[in-house]
Amino acid sequence: MKTHQLIGLGCLMMAISIALGAMGAHTLEDAISPRYLDVWKTASLYFALNGLGFMAISGSAPSTKGMYIKITILGTFIFSVSLWFLALNELISPALRKLGAVTPIGGVLMIIGWTLIGIHQLRR
Repeated sequence: MKTHQLIGLGCLMMAISIALGAMGAHTLEDAISPRYLDVWKTASLYFALNGLGFMAISGSAPSTKGMYIKITILGTFIFSVSLWFLALNELISPALRKLGAVTPIGGVLMIIGWTLIGIHQLRR
């Protein structure tokens, strides 16, 4: 990815994280259980941290293998989006709890992606 693309993605992820985090704090606080409110907060936190991470590595993005970055982005979206929907299961449908099964896939992809990016940078 190009530097400006990664910075743009990181900024948009931060905006989404702030907006959804605020929604959780102000709108969902009395609508879902504390357990699922924590799930919502975790999704927002990880989304924000990854957004910051993408901005932090943006300067080295042109020399980093694009596949590593794409793996990390995919993992971030799978992880956070599945948790956001999981947190809403009490409001929408208990069937959304099944999405919790894909959350670890997103987590593993994030770990693999960031590890590959880190190893690539250490080898430079």
